[in-house]
Amino acid sequence: MSKRKLTKKELLEKKVIEDRKFNRTLLISFGSFFILAIFFNIFIVFRYDTKFVYRKYALYGKEVPTELVCMNGDKLLNHKSLKLSYKGKDYFFCNRDCYEHLVNHYKEDAFIPDPFSGDTICKANALLGLKNKGEPEIVYFQNRKTFNQYYKSKNK
Repeated sequence: MSKRKLTKKELLEKKVIEDRKFNRTLLISFGSFFILAIFFNIFIVFRYDTKFVYRKYALYGKEVPTELVCMNGDKLLNHKSLKLSYKGKDYFFCNRDCYEHLVNHYKEDAFIPDPFSGDTICKANALLGLKNKGEPEIVYFQNRKTFNQYYKSKNK
């Protein structure tokens, strides 16, 4: 079986079709790469903000690690805090100024009432939780029992 020779016109049409397929493939490939590169760069630039937003929702109803909290401002942080000791107890702060504020106002800032039982507790010995879902405000609990009761009463 012999192949018939293609005319110049047919060869040109075939080449145009192949070029269009190649250009389409190239456009899709580079477009996908470009979009992926943009999303990757956005994630790298905003990774701490992304983690912070995630933590504000994921840690609700769970014990918040003390190293993610500023005990002077009672806020969840988007970075790890400084662990500093005062009067034999470890406190966590976002910076040295917050530590100095606690030292200067120890009676007012180091103790806080438990939101469920009302007992006054030291922040250094407390369990920590988020006050509301999606917000960085921290509440301090005397023990696991009041911690669980607080979240049960909020979920009703």
